[in-house]
Amino acid sequence: MDKNIANNSLIMDKKIFIAGKVYDLQVMDKDTVEASVQKYLDNAIGKGRVRFELYTIGNMTAMSFHRGLDYSAYNADPVKDIMDADAFMMTAHGYDDFWMPRPFPIIPGCVYPCRIKQTDFLDAYRKSAKILGASRIKNVSLDIAPQSIVLRVQVG
Repeated sequence: MDKNIANNSLIMDKKIFIAGKVYDLQVMDKDTVEASVQKYLDNAIGKGRVRFELYTIGNMTAMSFHRGLDYSAYNADPVKDIMDADAFMMTAHGYDDFWMPRPFPIIPGCVYPCRIKQTDFLDAYRKSAKILGASRIKNVSLDIAPQSIVLRVQVG
């Protein structure tokens, strides 16, 4: 019985997938991860267009992308949908030769902004994170507002 208790008290693995990479939060500090993701955002989207912040409490990690995108202009519901621009931004899918192993659904050849069901995006995110070596995701959710999008990941 003591053996099981000891196994359950091991340090939790905390590797998260964001912006085309898996970051080990047990090894890297918050500032290093934020700087790496911010560098990608500045290069991919443009300096000063998106600001990234990382928050961790226990086994929950919140990744905030501060940008201006009003979903109502695209008849998208921020509770049910995610715009393709946000999905590409958060995952780096298609940037610098990175492709998600299980990509979210997109319309081939579409050059107009399109919306993706959040359930489809989160399913693709979860499956890709697992394949890429991130920690097992217990829960994942999105909070979308005109000024920011927050991806919350609970590992366990």
